[in-house]
Amino acid sequence: MAREKGQPKDGTRHPRNGLNDLPGNAWMFFTKTILQTSFPSELGHDLRRQHYANKPPRLMQQIIEFFTRSGESVLDPFAGVGGTLLGAGLCGRRATGIELEQQWLDIYLQVCRDAGFEAQETMCGDCLEVLPRLIDKGRQFDAVVTDPPYSPALKKTLCDDRYGRSNRHSPFEAFSASPSDLRNSASFDEFYDRMEVVAGYLLQLLKPERYAAVMIRDSYQHGEYIPASFWVAERFRKVGFQFKGLKIWYQTGAPVRPYGYPFSYVPNIVHHTILIFRR
Repeated sequence: MAREKGQPKDGTRHPRNGLNDLPGNAWMFFTKTILQTSFPSELGHDLRRQHYANKPPRLMQQIIEFFTRSGESVLDPFAGVGGTLLGAGLCGRRATGIELEQQWLDIYLQVCRDAGFEAQETMCGDCLEVLPRLIDKGRQFDAVVTDPPYSPALKKTLCDDRYGRSNRHSPFEAFSASPSDLRNSASFDEFYDRMEVVAGYLLQLLKPERYAAVMIRDSYQHGEYIPASFWVAERFRKVGFQFKGLKIWYQTGAPVRPYGYPFSYVPNIVHHTILIFRR
């Protein structure tokens, strides 16, 4: 079979590689700080897109495959419609997903039924309440891979209304009405404070020397760029995680809109930052 363009060549796994099952060339390929992808619409995409922040299971599979070996366990405290859980299933890993809203877990379970997948472990509830219970039970995970809310629910995005046009891509501002939803934080500072609490729990649930991959997107509000990924990284460092680096994920085909044109520079934020931490 011909090698897919942009993918590493075949190789062999190093006998001392205890982190993952990848050969050396695939290992090196993953360490590039830029990740550009184009994935097919599959595994219930039409159902999962109701969430408006669903991530491609194949993307999550790539991340999980690097930070775990076959049969190991992955924790996602912000499971949404199950991108991480599906990604874990695609590569033979066990996963546990926590999600505040049952409606999103129901979509994940429906996708599993439709695709003939065995559903991973799911828990419905506030992760700030569920994570301590997992700690009390002595649970430990080989990796954390998660896509948390990126920021408070912003009333407007970028340049909405300033130039007579609306630029919001999704039709809603929040994923739920619950005050427990980090997306419903009153400010960025409150959002960072709550993420810091989550990080403290994750540090206790992650096995020593293992990795957490956290996907965050920066924001632009009131004429100023907000480096949310930087501040989230700082909060994870504050609780004891070692910040190992990042990957910039660009999904090919992301739309470009005329923010600020023709008066001032306003960025089109088409990338997501994948923060890599180690316990």
